Amino acid sequence: MSIDEKQILRVAELARLDLTEQEKTEYARQLSDILAYVEKISEMDTADVRPTDHIVELNNVFRDDRVHEYAGASALRSMAPRFEEGHVVVPIIIEGQE
Repeated sequence: MSIDEKQILRVAELARLDLTEQEKTEYARQLSDILAYVEKISEMDTADVRPTDHIVELNNVFRDDRVHEYAGASALRSMAPRFEEGHVVVPIIIEGQE
């Protein structure tokens, strides 16, 4: 598949990019090369290859959520201009929201 300058212009328009003539030509060539490489890869026989999203075996490490008192809570209370029911109260910044 080949990318032409018309397609580059459309993408540049959508991305609000102002490209020079040299950039249009270069990007068309580069994207065509990339697509040609992807087509080459798709010709490979991958029937016996297991799908993977990462080459290293990873395992999530989970821990139980535990509610505990924050050690610096008293310092936070003293710094906050307004503190109610364990929460810092901040001014409303979006009009119409109360």
